[in-house]
Amino acid sequence: MDPSIARAVFTSALLRTDEAAPEIKREDATSFTKTLLRTLNICTGREIKACKDFIVRNIIASSARTAALTKYLLFLSKICAPRTSGSIVEGSKPREEDEGLASTADGKLMQPPNAAFKRVHILYIVHDVLCFIIVRSRDAQHAQHILYNDAAIGTLKGHAGVLAQLAACSAHKSFAHSTLDSVKRVLKVWRKLKVLDSDTLSSIESKCEEASTTSWNDMQQKLAADEAQAVLDEQRRLEEDKKWILPMQHHLPHDPSAPWHELPAANALVQKRTQGYPLRAGDLPPGGYRLRNGGHQADNSLKADVEELHKEALRCFDKYTNAEDVEDIDALGNIVWKDRPIRNYWGLEVKP
Repeated sequence: MDPSIARAVFTSALLRTDEAAPEIKREDATSFTKTLLRTLNICTGREIKACKDFIVRNIIASSARTAALTKYLLFLSKICAPRTSGSIVEGSKPREEDEGLASTADGKLMQPPNAAFKRVHILYIVHDVLCFIIVRSRDAQHAQHILYNDAAIGTLKGHAGVLAQLAACSAHKSFAHSTLDSVKRVLKVWRKLKVLDSDTLSSIESKCEEASTTSWNDMQQKLAADEAQAVLDEQRRLEEDKKWILPMQHHLPHDPSAPWHELPAANALVQKRTQGYPLRAGDLPPGGYRLRNGGHQADNSLKADVEELHKEALRCFDKYTNAEDVEDIDALGNIVWKDRPIRNYWGLEVKP
């Protein structure tokens, strides 16, 4: 994708109305994207703070805007490909990615930093936002003044590892050690503040070590494979979640108007509880009773019960019974209670 198109798509995402976040004016969105691109070339505390302030104030409260931000930052990291040896930026007309570069005495643009350092600058932006949110959210005095979304923070954390790997990858051996050290310092702060759990951080650290010795093309292929796998995993998760959405009524799956004699027997339990005996077939509604939580996800307790029932049903087809599932019985066929080694529950005694 062309950088100008990606920037336009991101700007458009920022301008969409979102009830969870304040409205963003077009000039503010345009100014922010320029600041982002300028920070890639000129990474100062002032530029990082400007990016962080805008993200915290206008983006992090919205899941949609945060997703658009992470997607744009990943795009910027991936287009920061290593330049061929000896190549320079020609001409005096700045390109979009040359935002912030001044002109020399002869009118030509200054050379941008190495691509690996640009990717490190992107990581610094995410690092500053995450640390700010984590620290402020743990301070009762400031937590109430920060508007953020847990899902949005999760999205940012989920992409932080990939940005760290991209930052650690350097085609030039002279820069590889420096960029990896920068990434390690960031990860050290994350571990101290518990931005991510210990296992996740350990995994990111090992991947960054590997990325520092991986070529750029191999790194791109690896990330593409990981992203494809992530899409498949997400599809499986959605399918699994969909499986646990309860129907509106306790009826036959393909016949929502089934008569009483074809309904699942559990419908009679409602009548038993509300009307008692005898059960009246004519009182059963066509299609079955409406479920209390119909159309929503089953809770964890119900999921556990269903899975246990399904497991028990499958045991009907087992050829053998697990010895661990058989309770000890005495010679009279009664269950032996572990706290009564001689007498069973019924008071009968078996001589050893």
